[in-house]
Amino acid sequence: MLDLTKIQAIAQSYSPQELFAALVWQRQFNNFYGEQVITDLSQHPELWVSFLFTKPIFAPDENGLSFGGVIDTLIAMANYRPMPEDSIIHFVNYPADTLYILTENQDTKVSKLVDFGKKWQADSVDVTDGADENYSFRLKRQLRYRFEGALWGEDKQRDRDAVVISYWWD
Repeated sequence: MLDLTKIQAIAQSYSPQELFAALVWQRQFNNFYGEQVITDLSQHPELWVSFLFTKPIFAPDENGLSFGGVIDTLIAMANYRPMPEDSIIHFVNYPADTLYILTENQDTKVSKLVDFGKKWQADSVDVTDGADENYSFRLKRQLRYRFEGALWGEDKQRDRDAVVISYWWD
């Protein structure tokens, strides 16, 4: 089922972000067009640090912490088979419907990314910042530790806030 030679070549050739970009690129449903989202993000790398495309992460369900979304994702990945466009048999696509973007908390960056939500016809765009006590520590301290060179350059003494912008499509 897994071709280790192929996996090794892919792992050595692509970053985790590029792999997620490929998942987004493949998705199209309702008003969501993954190719447009990835094109816009690739043309504006200065606006974001990273992104993740998945089911809503903290949406409660009967199993708690969106475990149902994890099961849906696992089933979709198990059933995926590439099929020609004209095929009457289609398997379940990767069931993501929410894009999370991590960015520096600067008004210009955040407003441009929120504007992308309008262009991408997202049904909902939310910004989670350090004012949310559930995420404040992680957005300030953990991000600083992991992304020192990428987000702050060499100025390690200067704190900068980060935000997560989420886009959801029904």
